Amino acid sequence: MCEYIVQHAAPQKLASCFLEGKISRIEVLGVATNSSADADHRHSGRGDLIKPGMQVTGIRHRGTTLECLPVRWGWSPSWSSGTLPPLTHLPLHLVMRSKVFNRVKRDGRMLVAVEGWYEPLEAGMTVHSRILAYTTSRQPAPMFLAALAQGGASNGYEGLALVTHEDVEMKRQRLLAFAAQDALEWLRPDLEWEQARVLAVHCAVVEPQLEHVLTSQRTLRFK
Repeated sequence: MCEYIVQHAAPQKLASCFLEGKISRIEVLGVATNSSADADHRHSGRGDLIKPGMQVTGIRHRGTTLECLPVRWGWSPSWSSGTLPPLTHLPLHLVMRSKVFNRVKRDGRMLVAVEGWYEPLEAGMTVHSRILAYTTSRQPAPMFLAALAQGGASNGYEGLALVTHEDVEMKRQRLLAFAAQDALEWLRPDLEWEQARVLAVHCAVVEPQLEHVLTSQRTLRFK
């Protein structure tokens, strides 16, 4: 599962492009921040390398506008009573079909604009020796990760979890990622389980659209 993300450097500009309907402008912004072929330095100076517990910038609907908010990656639901570690990922089918998540799936859906993310190549390797796969789009444009954030804190949102969905072909859960032309569907206020399932099946970024580059965890540099 994803352990680190590379947050796009200009989420506010991306949100403005969505509002103005300038999807092609989003691709131009992507070229400026995703032009290096070297995975170990791809994010350097262009986007922020983020791990759980750090802040990401989420894009959400608020009335008829879009806004960007800082949110901690890692959500501890109020109903968990502190018995669970912060949730960094949540499966789509669990969230959209369980009443426990009614409030967060209605009011807490967000998009996180990223250049890519890092996943361990082999689950059994030790922390300091693991080889990671950096996953990014083959197109010079940002991707948008589906996310859920719990509201209620005085400064905005209490925490955020990235949404995953089942990749039938690869037989595993993977991040629910969208290209710009499909991303706003995730923020629709009336989105229900069946619509979300169809969105994941037909609109999510799929393997042929992705590029994987091997790198070492030891080379990562956090902000």
